[in-house]
Amino acid sequence: MKFLNSPLAPVVAVGLAILVFGVGLTSPIWLIVGGKAPLDAIHAGTPLVVTAILGLGLTIGLGVLAAKLRGPDEAFASQAYDRTAATSGGKHALVHVVVMLMFIIPFLTIVIGYLLHSLIDFDAG
Repeated sequence: MKFLNSPLAPVVAVGLAILVFGVGLTSPIWLIVGGKAPLDAIHAGTPLVVTAILGLGLTIGLGVLAAKLRGPDEAFASQAYDRTAATSGGKHALVHVVVMLMFIIPFLTIVIGYLLHSLIDFDAG
């Protein structure tokens, strides 16, 4: 339980969320690379994409619920306002960067794959 209160815990949680969401969102691409026909890959990958999105939403909901049930941290609440304002700016920026990367990286993967599709051998194996 000490790990959940450490500064590394949010970074690990966000990293795992990006990994799981990224793999789920790009699953049709990985199925194509694995040898499936594009339409078959889309049909097989769509439930994975939907499940990844629902799982991420559920995880966010549970996280918000857990934070509300936990209540404020007494040590944190007793600190001066100026210190909390200075530290919350970094967390706010981290959230924005992570959310942008969750959408930019899969989008760039798709665009690069489309642009380089003539160089990629999908029939390898």
